[in-house]
Amino acid sequence: MSSCAVLHITSLLGGGVDRHVRDIARAAPSRHLVWHTCETADVIEIPASGEFLPLDGAALERDPAKLAAWLQAQGVGIVHAHSVDRAARRRASWAAQALGVAVVVTLHDILFLRREGFEPGASRAPDSQWLAETAPFLRSAAAVIAPSHFVANLARGNVAGLEVAVIPNGSPPRDPGVRTFEARAEFSRRRPRHVAAVLGAVGPHKGSAIVNDLSRVLEGTDIAIVVIGYLDMQIVPGWRGGHVFVHGAYDDDAVAPLLAAYAAELALFPNLVPESFSYALSDVWDAGVPALVPPEGALAERVTRHDGGWLLPAAFDASAVAAALRHFLSAGGAGELARVKSRLALADPGRVPTLDDMTRSLDALYARFAIDPAATLDPRSAPVQDLLAKNLDGALFRQELVRLADEIAQMKVALESTLEFERKVAIEFKAEARDWIAKLEGDVASLQAQVAAEVDARRALGQEIVQLHIHKAAFDLLPDVIRRMLLKKIVNARS
Repeated sequence: MSSCAVLHITSLLGGGVDRHVRDIARAAPSRHLVWHTCETADVIEIPASGEFLPLDGAALERDPAKLAAWLQAQGVGIVHAHSVDRAARRRASWAAQALGVAVVVTLHDILFLRREGFEPGASRAPDSQWLAETAPFLRSAAAVIAPSHFVANLARGNVAGLEVAVIPNGSPPRDPGVRTFEARAEFSRRRPRHVAAVLGAVGPHKGSAIVNDLSRVLEGTDIAIVVIGYLDMQIVPGWRGGHVFVHGAYDDDAVAPLLAAYAAELALFPNLVPESFSYALSDVWDAGVPALVPPEGALAERVTRHDGGWLLPAAFDASAVAAALRHFLSAGGAGELARVKSRLALADPGRVPTLDDMTRSLDALYARFAIDPAATLDPRSAPVQDLLAKNLDGALFRQELVRLADEIAQMKVALESTLEFERKVAIEFKAEARDWIAKLEGDVASLQAQVAAEVDARRALGQEIVQLHIHKAAFDLLPDVIRRMLLKKIVNARS
């Protein structure tokens, strides 16, 4: 894109949104500023220099021109909103109007439908009053982005006429051999036979109550839940009951080595509120670990599309989760567990989207809608003419279609390569299976011969025993004197 800077507007809650914004700031070629905001605080961060600039909210409301001039001097040419709460909408709308630039919005969750959507027991239906606030903001945006088709369809279905582009959240490449970890000593002293991992900061909407109940429901099993992260009810590392262990906070790069350290066989996602994408799922798939997920939301969408795990039953509780864990971590479920693990070992470009792909797509949006705020807006200037051309000239738009067609062609080549690899694997497996079956048939035939010989020997022994019973009965009929005499001769003959 141009040399314009991007002003990201986000809430102060952190989590996956914070990771997403920082990944963009680190990987996208443009300059980035991040405005963290809530109803009571505002801080602007400049990631490239590590600066944090607290803002006086009262002064900002009293004299906004100074901040507008500073943002213009920073070269901000587009605003990217990552939240639709009131504070973020207010700051994004003000910045866009003050600088004369466009807004793009990313829907990172379902909170555009209902403000309290993450609260336990909250209705899944849209709140009409809240939607009356968020929908105009979304419609006014130059572009609306969703990380999954689940969120995109939810937005299209509830905001009439809204166009939503799907750009999955990308992850940077991980080097699996760089770092190694050990399980905490307290866990190792009571290490169970089977481990299911739960990843992240697990609050009520992510199923913390279910995780807590699993310690009781899993009594009598050799299964433990390891929370790589923490629960809202326990932050410090340690056991919580007999079957839940909290590891504590971790770095994103530590996920794969920690899963290996705890020997996690699968990852559990007990989320009670539908996810919009889930970096955690990308992280566990990067480590080759299958996932057990709720039957709705982006988690279900991704697992179903890429065959990377299994869906929990509708309206699941701790007992249903425990039943699923008992199945997949038993001899009866070992084959299915191995099948999914082998699927995760195969190449699948769409399973864990890359950071490069995401930033390339975002940068194309920034280039399409950004302007240079340092220059006077001249409708005849080259940037404005270029912007108008890209949006109005069908011939130039066809160039974008050519680029998209080329990317699709590359994806087809990658898909064909993956299918060819899978065919080779299938052929090799068939050959190995044929040899194994032939060996097994030979072993069975040899065993059958041994069994037949054993049966014949036992049959002959049985006949001898019958004859002995007959002789003994005849012997018992002899007079006592003759029996004693015969027994004496037998004893003498043996000695």
